[in-house]
Amino acid sequence: MAVAEEPPWPLIFAAIVAVPEAIMLVAFFLQRSRIGSKLPEGLEDIYDPKEYEISNQYTKAKSNFKLVKDIFDLFWFFGFWFSGGFPWLDGHCTSVGWGTIPTGLLFMFTFGLIFYIVDLPFEIYGTFVLEESFGFNKTTPLTFVKDRIKGGALAGLIGTPMLCIVLWFFITFKELGWLYVFLTVTAVQLVLLFLMPVLILPLFMEMIPLPSGTALVSEEVDKAGSGNFLSARVFYSHESLVDGKQSWMTRDRRFPGAKNGASLSICFAAAGQESAGSWVVCEGEPGSAGTVYATCEAPDGSSSSWAITETGKAALKSDSDENNLLPKDAVSMTRVDVGNLRTRLLALAERLGYVGAGIFVIDGSSRSSHSNAFCMGFGRFRRICLYDTLLPLMTEEEIIAVLGHEIGHDRLYHVHTTLVITIAYMAIQFYALGQFIGSEVIAHAFFCPVPKVYLGLVLFSLVWGVVDFVFSIPLTVQTRLNEYAADRYSIDADISHALTLGDGLKKLTKNSKANLTPHPLYVFLTYSHPPLDTRLKAIADYAASKNKAV
Repeated sequence: MAVAEEPPWPLIFAAIVAVPEAIMLVAFFLQRSRIGSKLPEGLEDIYDPKEYEISNQYTKAKSNFKLVKDIFDLFWFFGFWFSGGFPWLDGHCTSVGWGTIPTGLLFMFTFGLIFYIVDLPFEIYGTFVLEESFGFNKTTPLTFVKDRIKGGALAGLIGTPMLCIVLWFFITFKELGWLYVFLTVTAVQLVLLFLMPVLILPLFMEMIPLPSGTALVSEEVDKAGSGNFLSARVFYSHESLVDGKQSWMTRDRRFPGAKNGASLSICFAAAGQESAGSWVVCEGEPGSAGTVYATCEAPDGSSSSWAITETGKAALKSDSDENNLLPKDAVSMTRVDVGNLRTRLLALAERLGYVGAGIFVIDGSSRSSHSNAFCMGFGRFRRICLYDTLLPLMTEEEIIAVLGHEIGHDRLYHVHTTLVITIAYMAIQFYALGQFIGSEVIAHAFFCPVPKVYLGLVLFSLVWGVVDFVFSIPLTVQTRLNEYAADRYSIDADISHALTLGDGLKKLTKNSKANLTPHPLYVFLTYSHPPLDTRLKAIADYAASKNKAV
């Protein structure tokens, strides 16, 4: 009697895994075909012709990069798979002679490291070439490396014991292992949600409480200029007075003296100091007589033009110079009343019931020119977070309207609802994992002769990506609906927010050189926020309905 031939499981599973990739590839080319299309009605004033061309160039550059990376990832992944990479790696890990759990940890660590190393050149290119060429990147190589080291250390610190527990549960409890894994992972995630704003995020981004007083915000200058270290900086008022005059200081490290761990100050150079009688940008605390990097003879430091020499040291270009022409490296600074902004944001949060929150500024400018604002945490761990790049970009009224939107996400329980949905989905995922972690079919599909717990954990996650793709679609649709709801919440808080929120969104869009003509299918599959034109129309329609109701 003939033995039934085993179905070609590798090809069957490869076809299943490839389905989401094929759909996304179609959506990608449809999205790409819309680049440079006529701007939607109501968005014509965001870009002038030159700015729109730059936006299109940026969108095309990102599109080209994504296409190359996606194709490479597909060939690399399927190449690793069909060349027997999984049994090959398992064989090397098993040959070490460790027990099941240590061998599983070694397999997963090595597998992750291989794919991380393969992906690293793309990450470097995206940061230091693509983003750099359009003026967005502010990340130094040292910061890039430190962030990856911190991320790896944090993943190892949290991930290693978690993987040990997961493997132990599945090995020890068999059928009920999935339930104990689900309960453990859920508990850890809930703890991390509380720790994220106060312990984890500050490891990667400097967060300081939004201070009282004023701030001096410098404009963004050409990245090629010698004044780059002063570009897009925020100096906060300092308690020290120099010769009876106000001073300001910044903590970030994008200037020549950073290697010495110093900060940068703006203060009045008192008698006996270098550049006495002038306002100076200098290394260290105000009045510490540190190295002077720029000078200005303006009567105060609130609205001045600083000219930087090729060596980055003291130079002056005042408005009295012929034709008021400033050199290419001039940097203008303006005053922002952050103390008043802080007071108004706290008052808004209190009025909307978002009590107990602290307001923090994130040094986003040390990594990128992109801007953001968000609320995170629960209870006394609540934090309202502003990227410092928002301060020179938006007016006080616009920032308040945007924060009204962010508070709306909390008060409308969007975070809570998403958390509940995610936990329910995890329960389904871990139940399915428990049923298939020892599947011979999945093991054979990846050319592994014998199913093993740690192999099943990795291989199942790869196959489950298809389910993730399907699940992500309604979740993405829901996040877009949440954005509309949060916009309405901000307008309900103050009808004037309808105008200022829209203006703020336009500035954010312009600053990020965003694509204003996305394809509907790509929006449907991937956009967590609505396209700007439909969002602005929804804001205007809701404001009009409220005005009619008054």
